[in-house]
Amino acid sequence: MGVALHGLARERLGRRDSDEPSARVPVPLAGLIVSMDRTLAALAGEGGGRNELHALRNYLSDLCVLTEETPRIRRAVDRLILAGDRLGEAVIAPRGYEQRWRSPRLGKARQALASLERTLAGARPSRIAVRLDRDW
Repeated sequence: MGVALHGLARERLGRRDSDEPSARVPVPLAGLIVSMDRTLAALAGEGGGRNELHALRNYLSDLCVLTEETPRIRRAVDRLILAGDRLGEAVIAPRGYEQRWRSPRLGKARQALASLERTLAGARPSRIAVRLDRDW
């Protein structure tokens, strides 16, 4: 994965079961899924904070521009935004609470990311993506 974990590896926070996105996810979106997973790990790490939270939202913004909007995709994106925000709250929580909150919230964020990945398996490119030659 290449992310410096600073002691989180023993808690199994630094890595999903697989760094590879589902083979059914279109290639332009697969890179965003991997980047979002790395960002979640960095956010949960000791040095995580606002920058990682902004990076996660930027990746989600890119994903929304590249895909045709459907209710399923919108719900999956909303779930990941909420889970990422809750993880961010745990990161900036007062000392003593954060370690208890980070692990379960990272798990929920990764579940939301996996749900989004499954939803994207049937995604179609947006008109903007087609015009920018970033379709699949």
